[in-house]
Amino acid sequence: MKKVISILLSICSIVIFLTGCWNRKELNDILIVQAVGVDKNKSGDFKLTYQVLKPNVLKNPTNLPSSPQQKGVWCFSSTGKTIFDAIRNATLSSNKKLFWSHNKIIIFSEKIATEGIKDVLDMFLRDHEMRSDAYLIVTSQDIEKFLDTTSPIESIPAKELENVIKNYFANAKVFPIKLYEFQKMLNTKSSTATMAFVRTKPSLKQSSHTQMFYVEKIAIFNKYKLAGYLTHEQTRGLLWATGKIKSGIYPIKIGKNLFSLELIQNSNTINVKIKDGKAFFTLQITTEVNLGEKLSNLNISDSLVEKIKKELACAIKKDIQETLKKSFELNCDILHLGDIYYLSYKKTLKFDKNFILISIDVKPFIRRFGMMKE
Repeated sequence: MKKVISILLSICSIVIFLTGCWNRKELNDILIVQAVGVDKNKSGDFKLTYQVLKPNVLKNPTNLPSSPQQKGVWCFSSTGKTIFDAIRNATLSSNKKLFWSHNKIIIFSEKIATEGIKDVLDMFLRDHEMRSDAYLIVTSQDIEKFLDTTSPIESIPAKELENVIKNYFANAKVFPIKLYEFQKMLNTKSSTATMAFVRTKPSLKQSSHTQMFYVEKIAIFNKYKLAGYLTHEQTRGLLWATGKIKSGIYPIKIGKNLFSLELIQNSNTINVKIKDGKAFFTLQITTEVNLGEKLSNLNISDSLVEKIKKELACAIKKDIQETLKKSFELNCDILHLGDIYYLSYKKTLKFDKNFILISIDVKPFIRRFGMMKE
C-alpha cells in the first residue's frame, strides 16, 4: 500500500512541477513574425502583410546573411473579414503557423489610419500571443513594398526600422510609441496620441537597390483617427512641453553667425491656474547645452554667450508655440493640457484658444565650449 501511495505521489509531483514544455513550439513548425502591416483591399477586407524570418536562419544562426542584399526575411500577405480571420487565413498559403512573440513593428496604412484603428488594435491588445511593446508606425506607401524593402545595414529590415524610430533620444525630432503606450495616451482626458510617420527613400540618388527608412513627421491621432501631422520642429515642441526631450541639436543664428548647441540635460514643470475665467498654464524649462560648433569669427565673450542663450530660449519657445498653434488647428489636445487641468480641478478642460493661455519660461545654461578656446 505504501508503495502504491509513493508511486502516486511521484506521478503527481511530475505532473505539477514538470509542465514547462507542455505547450512548446518547435522552430521548424512556426514562422517568426518580425513586422506586420495592416491595410484594406478594394473589397474592404483587411489585408495583413507579414515580414517573417527565413527558416534557414532559424535552423542555424550562422546562416544569417552577411550582406543586406541577402535578406534574412521574406514577406507574404493574407486577407480576411477581421484581423484574426486574416491571420488564420495565412495558414492557407503557409504550412506553418505565425509566431508573434518577436514581433517588433505594427505598420498602418495612411488610409486605414484615417478611417480609424480602434477595431484594428482590439485584436493586438486582446490576444495573449501578441506583444504590447511592439512599436506603431504609419506610412502612405504601399505596405507590401514598404515591408519588402532591402535595407543597407541590417539583413532584417524590421530591426533597422526599430532602431531608426528609437533614435529620438539623439535628434529630438521624432518619438517612438509602443502599442500599450498608444492605448494609455488615448485613455486620458485628452484622447490624443502620436505615432511616427515613416517612408522609405534611396540611400543615394543614383542607388535603387537599397532603401533607407526615414521618419518624415509625427502622426496625430484623435480618438483613434488620424487627424494630422507635426513637423520635426513641432514634434520638438511637443517633447519640450511633455518633458520627454533627451538630446538634440539646436542651430542658432546671430546675424550671419551660426552656432550648434547640443542639448545634454533638460527638465520642465507645468502648472495651471484659473485666472479671469481662463486656464493659465505656466511652463518652466531648464536646459543645459554644450557649444558643439561655431561657424563664426566672433570671439566667445560674455555678451556673445548671453546672446546665444537668449536666441536658444526664443527658439525653444517658438517650437512650443508652433505646436500649440497646430493643436488648435487640428482641435486636438496634443500637449495633453486637459490631463494637467483635470488633475488640478477635476474638471474637463474647454479646449478653446480663447480659454487657454500658456506662459513659457526657459532658463538655458551653456556648460561646455568644446576642445577649442576660440
